[in-house]
Amino acid sequence: MRRTYRKKNFEEINKQIIVVGIFFIAFIVIGTYLNKIWPDVAKDMLSNINPAVEYYNSSIDIKNTIMSNLKSDFGLMGLVCICSLLVITFPALIIIFMLKGLSIGYTINSCILMLKFKSIKMVLIILFKNIIIIPGAIILALISLSYIKEVYPAIQRKQRDNILFLSKRYLLNSSIIILLSVVLQALLNTLSISVLQFLIK
Repeated sequence: MRRTYRKKNFEEINKQIIVVGIFFIAFIVIGTYLNKIWPDVAKDMLSNINPAVEYYNSSIDIKNTIMSNLKSDFGLMGLVCICSLLVITFPALIIIFMLKGLSIGYTINSCILMLKFKSIKMVLIILFKNIIIIPGAIILALISLSYIKEVYPAIQRKQRDNILFLSKRYLLNSSIIILLSVVLQALLNTLSISVLQFLIK
C-alpha cells in the first residue's frame, strides 16, 4: 500500500515538474521578445552587457566568481523554500520563476543581438549557470507543496508525532536538494568558466 502511494506521489511530482518546466520555458521565450517590444533600448542593453563581456573575457578570479554564484544560488533556493511553504507567499514564488525566466531569455537575446557571433561564450555561461539550479529550485518547490498537502491534515487532526515526522523528513529532503543543487551547480560553473576561458577568447 505504501509503495503504491509513493509511486503515485512520484508520478504526480514528475507531471508537475513537466508542467512547471514548460511554464518556465514559456517565460524564457517571452523574455527573448522583450527586445523587439522595446527596440529603443539597444544602447542600454549594450551598456549592461559590455561590463559582463569584459569581465568574462579578462583573467577573472574564478574563486570569487564561484563564491558570488554560490551566494546567489543559495539565495534563490532559500527564497523558493520559504515562499513555497506558505500559502500567502506562494504567489511570490510564481513571480520569482516568471522573472527568472524573463531575465534569462532577455539576457540571451540581448547578447545575441548586440554581440552577434561573439555572443556564444556569454550565452553558454548563462545557460551553464542555470542548468542545474533551476531544475533544483522547481523540484524543491514541488516537494514543499507536496509536504504541505501531507502536513495540513495532520495539523487539523492534531497528530503531533506525524507532524514531527513530516517536518524532519521535509527538512532532510529539502536540505539534500538545496546542497546537491548548489554544489553541483558550483562544480559546473567552475568547469564551464575554466573551459570557456581556455577555448573561447
